[in-house]
Amino acid sequence: MGRRSLGRQLRRLREKAGKKPEDVRSVGSRQKIWRMEAGKGPYKYADVRALCFMYGVDEITTDRLTDLAGKADQENIWEDFNDLLLPGFGLYLDLEQAASALYTYDAELIHGLLQTASYHESITLGEGMDEAGRNRAAGLRRARMDSAFGGRSPLSITAVFGESALHRIMGSPSVMAGQMRYLRELTEEKANIEVRILPWSAGAHPGLRSGPFTLLEFSEPDTDVVYLESQTDARYLEKENKLRAYRNVWARLMQMSVRLEEYPT
Repeated sequence: MGRRSLGRQLRRLREKAGKKPEDVRSVGSRQKIWRMEAGKGPYKYADVRALCFMYGVDEITTDRLTDLAGKADQENIWEDFNDLLLPGFGLYLDLEQAASALYTYDAELIHGLLQTASYHESITLGEGMDEAGRNRAAGLRRARMDSAFGGRSPLSITAVFGESALHRIMGSPSVMAGQMRYLRELTEEKANIEVRILPWSAGAHPGLRSGPFTLLEFSEPDTDVVYLESQTDARYLEKENKLRAYRNVWARLMQMSVRLEEYPT
């Protein structure tokens, strides 16, 4: 509750001061300001105090909000898993939690929110994790699923997977059969989830150049972001020209793919 309360108060103060998120870029990007106002943090003492100064807030209110910030940031649900997270991925999880819609493309891998437990475990085995690491990764997966789908309006997910993602054997044929059943059940039972397949017969397509990506959309205007991941770090694209480029790629992938319901088994 502390994070949401602090976020609402920061937003009210900004609007009262007649400022836009881009007016306080000395504290951070529009995306960072929006995350703070949406109750997603992180909340640093210096950031909150700087925002209060720019909003013309009195000292008593500033002290109260900075004290609230210290308590609110203790609520970070990903903190226990920091050692498992790729640099920058904790931020992605916060964004995923706050997003209203998620659009994702991957030629080889099923998106984390759509994986079965067995499929996910096969990935961690392939990465060489020991049993303790795999158990903690499973805990992170459960926390992520709860964050995305529990106690909130359902996150809208549209995924385009390359046909390779369905034929690469993760763990065993039975694991893959279970994963395929799960995807079909999701699309049949959940109106907020759509899965599409880009068949090999589609030939050349823009995803060959773009590689895997995830586009996150938010209810707040001008806060959408594209997430890109590599072996060592993550990138976040929020400039309009870059968002437009990935939206164009996405539109073409949607045209070239077929709904899972139409894909032959």
